[in-house]
Amino acid sequence: MVEKLINTDRKINSPDKKVQNENNDLTSQNMELHFVRHKLEAFQANMLRDVQKRMSGMIDEVMQELRQQELQAHEFRNFAKTQNQQQSNTWSNRVHSTTTTTSEEPLEKTTVDGNSFHGDEEEDEQQNATDKTATQSLERRTSNVSSDSDHSKSNESTHSRKKRRLRTLPDKVFRSRESYLTALLEVDHMKTIYHIFYIIFIVFLLNNVTYDYFVNGSVNFGLGTFKASFAKIQYVLGIWLVQNTFVCSIYYALSGWSFVRSKLAKRETLQSLWSTSCLLLYITSQLIFTYLPTKICLVLDLPYVTACVLLLESVRMLMKMHGFVRTISARLLQGKLKSDNDTAESKGCLMPPFQKYFYYLFAPTLLYRDNYPRTAVICWKFALGRFLEVVAIAFLYSYIYERHIKVIFGNFGIEEITIGSIIIKLFGMLMPCIIIYLCGFYLILHSWLNFTAELLRFGDRMFYRDWWTASNYEAYYRNWNVVVHDWLYEYIYKDFYLYIFKGSKFASSLTVFTISALFHEYVLGYALQVFFPVMFVFFGIIGVLMIFLTRIAPKNLGNIMLWFSLIYGNCMMISLYSMEYFTRVNCPKDSYDSWSDILIPHLWSCYMK
Repeated sequence: MVEKLINTDRKINSPDKKVQNENNDLTSQNMELHFVRHKLEAFQANMLRDVQKRMSGMIDEVMQELRQQELQAHEFRNFAKTQNQQQSNTWSNRVHSTTTTTSEEPLEKTTVDGNSFHGDEEEDEQQNATDKTATQSLERRTSNVSSDSDHSKSNESTHSRKKRRLRTLPDKVFRSRESYLTALLEVDHMKTIYHIFYIIFIVFLLNNVTYDYFVNGSVNFGLGTFKASFAKIQYVLGIWLVQNTFVCSIYYALSGWSFVRSKLAKRETLQSLWSTSCLLLYITSQLIFTYLPTKICLVLDLPYVTACVLLLESVRMLMKMHGFVRTISARLLQGKLKSDNDTAESKGCLMPPFQKYFYYLFAPTLLYRDNYPRTAVICWKFALGRFLEVVAIAFLYSYIYERHIKVIFGNFGIEEITIGSIIIKLFGMLMPCIIIYLCGFYLILHSWLNFTAELLRFGDRMFYRDWWTASNYEAYYRNWNVVVHDWLYEYIYKDFYLYIFKGSKFASSLTVFTISALFHEYVLGYALQVFFPVMFVFFGIIGVLMIFLTRIAPKNLGNIMLWFSLIYGNCMMISLYSMEYFTRVNCPKDSYDSWSDILIPHLWSCYMK
């Protein structure tokens, strides 16, 4: 009976267990499904988050590009051009041509678009088709010669390949265009930076006025510095008029050389002797023209600013004369080679009228052309604005000199100096030197050149390019001062590349840097009346080394390195020259018995006694 009950209970409980087991299985499956669903939901959420992030980044990039294009299209119109469009538009500085030049030929049109001292290799490769055509034509003409001339044909082909290495180099193109800052300052965002410099000027003015009033008891607005800086300016004005007379006489001297040379066309020996004599006379006159201003600075003991005016004007006239003589003499020689009818009349048409030469002497360019792009009218408001900027920056320099340079370095040669005091003085000069550097660029290359260009209706205002965005020193030197760079490139680099070094770009570039550094030192040294070749070392040696160091740097890092070196380099240079100048004033040398006394800096002779 008991067994029956147990069996009956088992029969009753077995379905319950089965249901319980089934429930357990369902629970386990549900947990697994929940776990899988949770993982899938997490994976889906991660995928969606990643896709949203990527889509958001892509949308931001697209929107940023659209904003930049809209900004360029509406506000930076002159800069919203592709590279191919710019080659024939506002900011291009070189012209393309298909002609080639050998070491024996005069300079003609260019083949490479660029602004550096040497042409781009890619452009050289693009000219191979033109050169191959000329070479094939030469080979076809010589293929009909007998087998005895095969050796001469080979030599001629080799000589032709050597000639093709010396291709024509880029030539300056003059177009009607505004300066970079003139275009940029039409934008409100960039004009804000311009307003910041207004505030800097006002702060320096208030600083100078407050110091004069509470310390000296009177306010002179920097006029005392002006009066001392421009002392004896009347002598410089008289010398400047005499120099201009001599420069104008160069035109008639060149005309006389051309006329006599055409008369001696049938007597090559006399013609060569006449040209050689005129060349030696021209070189001698240029050396005398360079020497006399330095002698005048020393004899009259001109102040620094007055001496700088005389020396800079002398260098400008020297470059103008050489540019005109180099261009016209090459044109006359080329006309002689190209023209079979070598008459005085045909020669005279190659000599421009004196009016064109006279305009070139005062135009804001150092390259001679018979015609320049001209504006229709003079915008007197624009010219007055640039002139007022020149005056304002001149006053700013006066304040910086009185409140910083003179205060920091005025007692050199009298006070005791240590390494620590020099370091403190150098760091104290950082901000003033930054302002001197930037305002010096703006004063000369923007305000003054645009002022003279407006008065002369000179159309090409590209006196500089966007050097502040440069990532290496090569681009900086190329874009910093386009006016001087074009002259060095046109009349120094090209001649040395074609005729002296026969295709060596490095040697030609090194020659350019050496000449430029020497003339920078020429102006500073004689204006301060010291031999202290800091500028030559910084510009001619360290500056050349920085070209190679900054070439390998990434763009952003290169731009940071450029600005860092410019700020600290200019601070060091201005500070060192100030130390030497005030030491010369406060602790002059007893005598100049030998050349070593001239070459030894005053800092050394004063503090190393």
